[in-house]
Amino acid sequence: MNFSIEDYVNAAPSSSSIGSIDAFLEEVQFPNPIDSYIENSRSLLSYGTAVRLSENEHLGGLLLLGSVSAAEAYFRSILSVTLETCPICRHVAAEKQINLGGVLWHGPAEFRRSAFEHLSFSSKAELVKAARGYLGFELRDSSFKGPLEQFDIACHLRHGIVHNGGVLPGRNAVQIGARSYSNPVRIAVNFALLQRTIEAVDTLVLTFNRELFGEMCKRWAVDWRQRGDWDSSREEKLFKKIWDSFFCKELNKTRIGRSNITRNRCVTKVRNIYNL
Repeated sequence: MNFSIEDYVNAAPSSSSIGSIDAFLEEVQFPNPIDSYIENSRSLLSYGTAVRLSENEHLGGLLLLGSVSAAEAYFRSILSVTLETCPICRHVAAEKQINLGGVLWHGPAEFRRSAFEHLSFSSKAELVKAARGYLGFELRDSSFKGPLEQFDIACHLRHGIVHNGGVLPGRNAVQIGARSYSNPVRIAVNFALLQRTIEAVDTLVLTFNRELFGEMCKRWAVDWRQRGDWDSSREEKLFKKIWDSFFCKELNKTRIGRSNITRNRCVTKVRNIYNL
């Protein structure tokens, strides 16, 4: 056979095309951000059984990747909804820039979704910066220090899986405090590590959902009422919008005392605390 120089390293590949992009896309209807996250997170957990993970060395890393991605989608969605609901957030974010492509794709009714498409949310620094810069919401150490640190470890592992073929890059190794090794180290995610990682991501998402809900209730009860654009005839409608955005129906299915967890009881609690 007559080989070219290039043939000596590998045979020429066949030409291929991924085809129409529309073949990859399907329209979906999402529940609110926290219910969507919980559905994704629980789906990953149920698929990542000990047997499946032991059969494929790549599966654990891919499910870890899915967990962080689900959290990113939650943060992007809840920030978008909150930005739309809260006048204080809109004031804080008024001078932020958004991508024209996102506006054109989502259209006038859903353009808020494009506000966070240029942010990755795959690090604690990005999340803290976005919450402060778009919502005026500070992630206090008393609630967020531990969850953010654990989420950051998951994000560094994700970085190695996505960008380095599953091998931990040195920069990420240093930042998460990994010890030195003689050889490159592969990120090996077994059943126990996957369970712990998804639990750590869950902790941050659920903490964020609780704390931001509390902040929105406080703004509804106090801050919004001090603004010139406050319309008292819409207060119930506005509270319902907050409730619908944050209340997790999925988790409430198994909560103890769930018959007492209602919007009416919650708004009464808020009114009592803030003397309304």
